Amino acid sequence: MITLLAAFYGGYELGRTSAGYSIIHAAFERLERRREVDRLATENAGLQRRVDAATVEQQIDARLQSEAQRMIGELEAETARQQQELEFYRGLVSRQFGAGTLRVQDLKIRHQQDRRYRVEITLVQAGTRDATAGGVLSIAVSGERGGALIQVPMAELDGNHRRELPFSLRYFQQLELPIELPEGFVPASLLVEYRQGRNLEPVRQSFTWRVEDEPPVPAL
Repeated sequence: MITLLAAFYGGYELGRTSAGYSIIHAAFERLERRREVDRLATENAGLQRRVDAATVEQQIDARLQSEAQRMIGELEAETARQQQELEFYRGLVSRQFGAGTLRVQDLKIRHQQDRRYRVEITLVQAGTRDATAGGVLSIAVSGERGGALIQVPMAELDGNHRRELPFSLRYFQQLELPIELPEGFVPASLLVEYRQGRNLEPVRQSFTWRVEDEPPVPAL
């Protein structure tokens, strides 16, 4: 029976081979097609990864753009608010001191050690334009020594023997000057003299000598 079946199958295969069909050839074709399917599947997976990456990148770009626009909007709003505050304070200074003027807004005298002090002078420019004010400033201290009224110039008070300090400001600037009073000298007032440019007349303001955190009261 087995021999009969084998003979029958052999005849069947022989007939197919005679008709142009080959088992080996068919197997190679199936293998080649599987390889092609695998290659296309791999290529498709790569393309899908690229699409996914591009989608994620697009989403990130959209979020970054949205965040950048939000930050720009906040910065513009903050700039506008600061500009409004600046205009408000400039208006207050202009109404108090007059437009286009430069003056000492604040003056503090702080004790350091022994007869050493630090003078803090705040200059303010009141005006509606953003012009820079530049010039030089000097001080002198008036008082009594040995029963005589004297005035000690800045060159004798400053450890570096400077006669003046330069300044340059748009709205305000604080200058600090360490000084040392002569022995036996009792201060009474401090004179501030400042000048813009070289040919303008200097402006003088006098303050009572007061060593405290609050600014000295201008002398009458």
